[in-house]
Formats: sequence, structure tokens, C-alpha cells
Amino acid sequence: MRKPAKNKWSKGLYKKAIIDQRKFMWEPEYVALIAKWVGFKQGQTVVDVGCGLGYLGTLYWPHFGKQGKYCGMDISPKLIVQAKKLSQSWAKGGKTEFKVGDAYKLPYPDESADVVMCQTLLMHLDEPQKAVDEMYRILKPGGAVLCKEPDNLSWSLQHSLNSLPELPMKDELFFRKIEYIYAQGRANLRQGFLNAAPRVPLWLKAAGFSQIDAKIASQASLGVPPYETPRQKHEIAERKESICRGKEPRYKKQANDNFKKTFFAGGGTQSNYDKYLKLRQKYRPRKKLYEHQINDGSYYWFNARQLFAIKGSKPK
Repeated sequence: MRKPAKNKWSKGLYKKAIIDQRKFMWEPEYVALIAKWVGFKQGQTVVDVGCGLGYLGTLYWPHFGKQGKYCGMDISPKLIVQAKKLSQSWAKGGKTEFKVGDAYKLPYPDESADVVMCQTLLMHLDEPQKAVDEMYRILKPGGAVLCKEPDNLSWSLQHSLNSLPELPMKDELFFRKIEYIYAQGRANLRQGFLNAAPRVPLWLKAAGFSQIDAKIASQASLGVPPYETPRQKHEIAERKESICRGKEPRYKKQANDNFKKTFFAGGGTQSNYDKYLKLRQKYRPRKKLYEHQINDGSYYWFNARQLFAIKGSKPK
């Protein structure tokens, strides 16, 4: 079995992150739409690969849990223990089962699941096709797969409107170039794909799935002072926490070292790296302005979320 990721998702800030980031990720009305779209039915057996704390179980249990069975699997034993405990509060009227396992070798028999699902799993795998092939293996003929993955590269490359002064076009485009090189570096270092979502349909097709389709998340990311909606209050709180965390010397050094390693792994040159550092220093006052606007409640932002639900069917 592969070793769990170095990030300790079962405790501290990492655990808080995987809880907080999912609070407003999918609206209840949209979850119901996706459940119908995928074909969830009461009484089904559903496998959640890379289940973490069981988030997808909480979302879709109302659509299959009556006399149904939720099978949560994760490579982290600590997450499995916690997910099992948390499931007691939401898994009513059916059965749950939790296992430690590897996405490359799922601990389930052939053709044993009605639906297999995952979220932000494939983006972290160096061999996502192997995981998708395993999902195909354990699905019953006619069963469905649901993969929820982001396209973080497109998100970082998009031109979003906010309350900060716009950069000159040449500098804006240079920073976009850096983002692209960084994403390629992650892939070259076998750390996964920042642009996983557009690749998922191809992975599904290669595994043998048919009727492949996709939907995008229904919510944009925006903040309009004084941040009156629960989701905007949540997002501004996350931004404040990110600013505080980024100032921690240990975290800052780790982030800078990781960026440098990943940048050069993506084909970045020393001259571009030096230019990047100079531009960061040049726009340091802009960063200070961002922090000031966040803290005084005057920051405005609007950009599209690049999070997708992709489904496929196993032929009968």
C-alpha cells in the first residue's frame, strides 16, 4: 500500500481546512440535482474512494441511504477512525462500512458497487488512471462513477475583478506564465495535476466508461462588503486566516522552498525566477493593501469557481 500523504489531514490546521473548505462547496439544491443526474437511488451500495472524513457521504446519504450502504475508504487510518465516528450523526436508516485502503487497489470485489464516487482525490495522484480503472472494476454493469475535481490551473489563470489596482498587462501575463510553469512542475514531480478536471473524462473513457458528462459548480466566489451572506462571511474568514498563516516564518520558508523546487521542475529558468522575485518585491505594497482591505472589510472580489462534477456509466 502507498504511504499516506505527508500532509497530516487528520489533525490541526489540515483537518480544519478539509472541513472548512467544504462548508459551501456544493449547495443542497445542486446536490439534489447531481444526485438525480448521476442516478442515486435508495438502497444502493456506494463506495467513496479517498473518503477523508466522509464528506460525500453526508451530501448524498439522503439520496441512497435508506436501506443503503455507504463504504468509505481512505489511505489514512486516522481519518477512517474519525470518519466512522462522525458517521453516527448522519448515517441513519442504512449501513456504513469504513476501510483503510489504496485507491490503486480498492479493497472491494468486482462488480460490487452501484455508485463509486470521489472528490479532490485524482488531482493528488501520480497515476490517476490506475485509480479510475479500479473504480470501473468494482462497479456493477450499469453502475455510475462520480468524480468531483477542480481545475485550479484555470482558476489561477483567469482574470478576476477585485478592489486592488490592476497590474500592467505585461506583468499580469508574466505571473500567469509562472502559474503555468508551477503546475507543470507539480506534474513532473508526480505530485498530481492542478488541472485535473479536464483530464477526468479522458481517464474515464480510457477505463471503459460511457455516457460521460460534466457539470460545473453552481456558485461563484465573491465578496461584497459588508459580507452579509453566510458564504461570504466564511470566505472572508478564510482569507484572514490565510494571511496570518502566511506570516508564520516556518510556513513562509516551507512555501518558498516548495515553490522554488516546483518552479524549476516545471522547466522554469533562473532568469524568470529572479524576475519573479523582483516583481514580488515591487508589488509588496499591493499585498499590504490587500491585507488592509481584508482586515477593514473593504475588499471586493469576484471570480468563477473551477470545480466540476464528472460522471460516467459502466456499460451493461
